[in-house]
Amino acid sequence: MGDDSDWMKLPVDQKCEHKIWKARLNGYEEALKLFQRIDDKSPEWAKYQGIIKKFVTDSNAVAQLKGLEAVLAYVVNAHVAFRTVGEVVSGVVCKVFNKPKARAKELGSDICLMYIEIEKGDTVQEELIKGLENKNPKIVVACVETIRRSLCEFGSKTVTLKPIVKVLPKLFESREKAVRDEAKLLAVEVYRWIRDSLRPPLQNINSVQLKELEEEWVKVPSSAPRQSRFLRSQQDLRAKFEEQQAEAGSDGDCEDGDCEDESAPQVDPYELLDPVEILSKLPKDFYEKIEAKKWQERKEALEALEMLVKHPKLDNGDYGDVVRALKRVIGKDTNVVLVSLAAKCLAGLASGLRKKFGTYACQVVPTILDKFKDKKPAVVQSLQEAINAVFLTTTLQNLSEDMLAVMDNKNPSIKQQASLFLARSIRLSTPSTLPKSLLKPLCAALIKQVNDPAPEVRDAAFEALGTAMKVAGEKAVNPFLADLDKLKLGKLETADS
Repeated sequence: MGDDSDWMKLPVDQKCEHKIWKARLNGYEEALKLFQRIDDKSPEWAKYQGIIKKFVTDSNAVAQLKGLEAVLAYVVNAHVAFRTVGEVVSGVVCKVFNKPKARAKELGSDICLMYIEIEKGDTVQEELIKGLENKNPKIVVACVETIRRSLCEFGSKTVTLKPIVKVLPKLFESREKAVRDEAKLLAVEVYRWIRDSLRPPLQNINSVQLKELEEEWVKVPSSAPRQSRFLRSQQDLRAKFEEQQAEAGSDGDCEDGDCEDESAPQVDPYELLDPVEILSKLPKDFYEKIEAKKWQERKEALEALEMLVKHPKLDNGDYGDVVRALKRVIGKDTNVVLVSLAAKCLAGLASGLRKKFGTYACQVVPTILDKFKDKKPAVVQSLQEAINAVFLTTTLQNLSEDMLAVMDNKNPSIKQQASLFLARSIRLSTPSTLPKSLLKPLCAALIKQVNDPAPEVRDAAFEALGTAMKVAGEKAVNPFLADLDKLKLGKLETADS
């Protein structure tokens, strides 16, 4: 009893660090009451900032449980709580998620989510993902479960999906069934938010697991998911959500579609992938073979490159030599198989690099356009795919000079394909990317072509002009159509319908 009387007289913060577990338990109980009572700006909070992690990592299970309750109250109410996120969540992962008591794990998870609510989600996610490397499967399972819970409650606008998607394949490889099962639940939750964007990153997991996932994905409701928990900075959004829920009734349906305004954002699968470095993986004799006299050797070089550019996301680098080599094949090689293969490689590079390929776009577009003089369907299709992929890496404004240069070409196939490419490009544009300074010269060139002797050239020009009217609007395009007679103007109205 004498020992009890000694520590009973101590301040609360000192009890929380006492060597006797009963003293710490008492300290945590009093701290919990204190944290629920004092003002959020009280100087009292500072006393606990340096010791709050010890509440979480207490070696005594009974005391630890009460310590976790106190920490949760601390994070909810303390204005300085954000400063403790790293050490506390790390403590939760290592010293709470390995405990047998479900209540301890639940409190640990609650603490993690509360830190997310006070705007520290990135740090929480970082610590949880570190926890996935732990050798204790109980810790891994709890981390995955907490990540899933955070995504379910806060949604994909708050929880960053790329690092989660990146670790999913490894989780599916775990020897522990509990880890694989929890990974499956997480994959279903991620699918709720991004749908088919999740498929490419998981395409190489075990076929049986992928089939099981497909079966679960089919069951996911088609309606867009919505976050049910909000950050401190999202209180306006929370009020709007609650208002919509009240208007929609107890079932939460939103007939007018407003509920989807704040639903999951569209996710580009490309953004979830890690880039692959391919330049160092080119065969050492690539540049020698691609200029070899024997077409079989040139083919071997292109096939090696084709395999590399199949990676959907490529790492940035100096692709100048590769692009120039492909440009030579497309422009000068007489073997149509190799031209098609080079065009496919170019399309793969453009698709894998996206905007990073933009610097090479103007180098290859004139060559591709000129090669359209070859009418063989396989070549034309490959060239179309290549130039379409290249366009997505740049802008029509950047390519306009090259486009105008081929409009007067004597070859009808080149003129036809240039206009068809222009139509496809305009279709992917917006009124803001089609200014008067761009429309005027393009329309002038196309108007010349609607009078071309070749019907395929005329039809392609009509399609491009019709697309321009549809995208930019008649008001924007009509001033440049003064030289067209009524018959041709009538045809324009149906050109892109």
